[in-house]
Amino acid sequence: MRGREKGRLKNDILWYRYIYPKNLTLFAKEKLVAPEISYGGNFSYDLNGQYYSTTKIYGYIKKANCLYSYKFLLGLLNSNLFWFFIQNTGYVLRGGYYTFKTNYVSPFPVPNYEAIDMRQVSMVENIVDDILHCKYELTKDEIASYIKDIDKIIYQLYGLSSEDVKTVNLYATR
Repeated sequence: MRGREKGRLKNDILWYRYIYPKNLTLFAKEKLVAPEISYGGNFSYDLNGQYYSTTKIYGYIKKANCLYSYKFLLGLLNSNLFWFFIQNTGYVLRGGYYTFKTNYVSPFPVPNYEAIDMRQVSMVENIVDDILHCKYELTKDEIASYIKDIDKIIYQLYGLSSEDVKTVNLYATR
C-alpha cells in the first residue's frame, strides 16, 4: 500500500490512510443519497450526514446558491416527472433499470426559484416531512397517496397539461 499514488506515501507514517481526506468532509454533510442503478427514483434524505457514499451510491450536496430545501428536492427527484425524464434521457439497463449517475441527474430542469409559487414548494416539503416522520407507521397505500399528492404539485409547478400528465403517468409507472 505504500506504493500507492506513485510512491507518495512511501515515507509517510500514516501510509495506510485514505489518500484524499478532503473528500471525507463532504460525506458528513446533509445530503440526498441514491443508488447508481435503480428502477425509479430512490433518493433518500441524510439529514445528519451519517451515510457515506460508495462507487454505487451517490451523495448529492446542494450548491451554496441553491435555495431549495433538501426535502423539496427529495420530493422532486422521487417524482414521476423525474422518473419520466430519466427514462427518456438515460439508457435502460437489464431488467428496466436506469443509471442515476450525476451526469444523468444534473440535466433535469429544476424550476426557477423566483418564478414559482412558494406555497407549492412548502406543500411538497410538508408532505415529504410527513412521510419521513411517519414512514414506519404508514401503510403502503397511505405512502402511495402522499406520493400522488407530491406528483400533482410537481405537475402544477411545471405547468403540465392534463395530456402531459397522462403521458408522464403512463410511462413513469413503476
